Amino acid sequence: MREVIVHPTPDVSATVHDVPIPTPGPDEIIIKVHVAGSNVKDWLHLTTLNISCNSGDDIAGTVYTLGTNAGKSGEFVIGDRVAAFHPMLTDHGAFAEYAVAPMHTVFKIPDGLEFEEVATIPLVIMTAGLTLFRRQGLPPPWSPRSNSDPPTPLIIYGAGSALGTFAVKLARASNIHPIVAIAGESTSHIRPLLDEDLGDRLFDYRVGEHALKELVDEHLKTTPCHHAFDAISAKGTWISVSQMLSPSTLNQKSFLSVVSGANKYDEPSIPEGISIIYTYVGTVHTGAYKASMPKQPLDQGLVKSDPEWAYVFYKYVSRMLADRRLKGHPFVVVEGGLDGVGKGLRMLKEGKARGFKFVFQVAK
Repeated sequence: MREVIVHPTPDVSATVHDVPIPTPGPDEIIIKVHVAGSNVKDWLHLTTLNISCNSGDDIAGTVYTLGTNAGKSGEFVIGDRVAAFHPMLTDHGAFAEYAVAPMHTVFKIPDGLEFEEVATIPLVIMTAGLTLFRRQGLPPPWSPRSNSDPPTPLIIYGAGSALGTFAVKLARASNIHPIVAIAGESTSHIRPLLDEDLGDRLFDYRVGEHALKELVDEHLKTTPCHHAFDAISAKGTWISVSQMLSPSTLNQKSFLSVVSGANKYDEPSIPEGISIIYTYVGTVHTGAYKASMPKQPLDQGLVKSDPEWAYVFYKYVSRMLADRRLKGHPFVVVEGGLDGVGKGLRMLKEGKARGFKFVFQVAK
């Protein structure tokens, strides 16, 4: 089969190699890749670590082979249309004709959905889901907030990104309102997701840090806000977001979630009592944070069970896709299939994917 190896230096590039089709472990599934998705980490992690590998982790395709335990489960059969989240920085990723994924991060694609749409989903929706429902303890879509409950304001900084947009979608599915979505120029795909009758609002961060905080304060007025998600987590964005939150109380802590594992998040300008929580999506495969990460979880026991939670969550994602409560992210197909991966990741690094994701058609 053909497999792409991505190289981070001197600039992002890719080479294609002929390698054997992988053999599944007992709990693994070999997927014939029809479309591979892309994420910023596909080039960023390689650059940070100075390594080369098949860095793709978003898979959409069909079941090719089942490991022994995967076959015995009866959940999947050869030929099933599936999507999957491949374990990051491990062998046999999405940028190949055949890829490997553990059974618990594979889910079925409902009839009528295109591989391209679904390839935009696995990694980012899991990151958003872990953040809102596991790390912050917000109600999940299968047990949403009751209309009789008090409002649950949620600030999402970087709502225009794929990650931020999926956080908006999941919050809406869980009846979490008002949603305070903060974005820049790419907002056309966000506006239809917000319900102004329930207090949702979209604000432009380009008005400046001080003006933005005033807008958020004016909108929320006396309604306390204890939940925020910084889907960008770069250049200190979390500091101003932390200052938009209400102080923690005896009955309600204030949480700000971040997605970069390179920081300690201990700046003195972060208000006292705001809990900064780093979401490492790799825990759905490992059940643990890496020891080298400066920001470690508060509850190691909870993290250990992330793989089990991921299994349940992806099953519900498939259900929401089937009834169209959930849709994929806008996408652009990069020409050339596997031969276009290098070009696509360079464009991603250059910031050319605004309001959409790049996908690669591996099998036609």
